Amino acid sequence: MGRIIASVITVCTGLVIVVGCTSVAPHPGRETYTRYCSGCHGSTGLGNGPAAENLPLQPADLSILKEANDGIFPTEHVLTTVHGYPGKHEASIMPEFGPLLDGPKQIWVSPGGEEIMTPVALLELVGYLETLQR
Repeated sequence: MGRIIASVITVCTGLVIVVGCTSVAPHPGRETYTRYCSGCHGSTGLGNGPAAENLPLQPADLSILKEANDGIFPTEHVLTTVHGYPGKHEASIMPEFGPLLDGPKQIWVSPGGEEIMTPVALLELVGYLETLQR
């Protein structure tokens, strides 16, 4: 009986070690979000970042984008809002991030089937925003 208990303890200890050593890599867009977005939108996207109270308008709650779009994450709208186009953000509080998202590009296929060369960093950022949905 003592051998069985010792074997079970050894097996369980081994499992704990394996589980304890397994780590999940952070989402590739998380660092970009933390650096450029969390100051206004908060760490969980609720619009409650440390700079939010000093803005004339409350930052958007990014955790309800899917909910506000009939349960479908509005990827194309979010891509356009974040990347924007030159001059778009002059009339907005949100800064223009286009220059920050230059770099490697890949094809993103829109819901309408259009193939668009899109910055990888932007796709990663929007992918991370999708993980923040409630």
